Amino acid sequence: MHFANFNITFGKDEEPMLTHFEDIIFPAFCSDIKRSIKGKRPIFYLDDVELKLYDNELVMVGNYIKDAEYDIHTTIQNGELKSTPITVPTAPYSRFIIFLKNHRMILVRNEAQSPDIRSFQATIREIVNEFIHRHNRDEKNKEKQFPAAIINIVDMHLKKEIAVVLKDVQKINWLRLRFFPLNNDINPIPVAENIDKEMKKLGCKRAAIQFRKPESKGEINNLIACSSGLAESTMEVIDSNGNKTTITEKNYKSTTTIPLEGNITSKDDKYFIDQGKKNEMMNVVSKENLTIYNRFKRAIVKLMQ
Repeated sequence: MHFANFNITFGKDEEPMLTHFEDIIFPAFCSDIKRSIKGKRPIFYLDDVELKLYDNELVMVGNYIKDAEYDIHTTIQNGELKSTPITVPTAPYSRFIIFLKNHRMILVRNEAQSPDIRSFQATIREIVNEFIHRHNRDEKNKEKQFPAAIINIVDMHLKKEIAVVLKDVQKINWLRLRFFPLNNDINPIPVAENIDKEMKKLGCKRAAIQFRKPESKGEINNLIACSSGLAESTMEVIDSNGNKTTITEKNYKSTTTIPLEGNITSKDDKYFIDQGKKNEMMNVVSKENLTIYNRFKRAIVKLMQ
């Protein structure tokens, strides 16, 4: 189970995801748009997408499929290597659940080869952007055209794993935080909130701040934990062996394992939600997110009918 922040905003005004859930997000997820390179395998796409209510909370669920194939060149027969060329189709998949109240999400991989969260981000960008492009190409009235989507599906680290990574750090040369438009989230770090306001004033979609030679690993731990899913961190450090190395988002674990028999199905969604909500980060809802969720909830429920 992988934890992430499903962060999408629209246009120059950085409208929150739910403002365009009915006309862009949900129909794009249900479309036939797929991601591939020149139409060749692997081909990535969404399937079995639907809206569900769990404990009166709306979630969007579905399968994320990797339609692929692999070549077998040799096998062992009667104890000897034999040339047995054959191409075998395969379709590993993952199950995604997006909580519409706070746009947190979980991605559960069915097997080792199932697509991960970074692949999911690339595919969602392709699907949503292509959906917007098709609409705007056919819609001549500019006032009815869709705004551009800014998509950042960001890992949400497990807090205990941050301390594990920092444990072997002897010295921090610098820490850099990269910011992007937030989907009605409020970054609890004061300097980050100020940067977010300035980004909006300047019409800027990216910003970064760097801290030189910070000494308190405890405060660095808190800073990275608080900004998890709301900013991306990079550090250059000296480890316990005196080696210089760079720590990025990939170094922090944002996954956990859960017991399950058999292949993943839609019947397991309630179980996945219950397991996911054991992670306290999945339950955080800002006042702004709650307000816009309540504003659009009735309209989204109608999409279920």
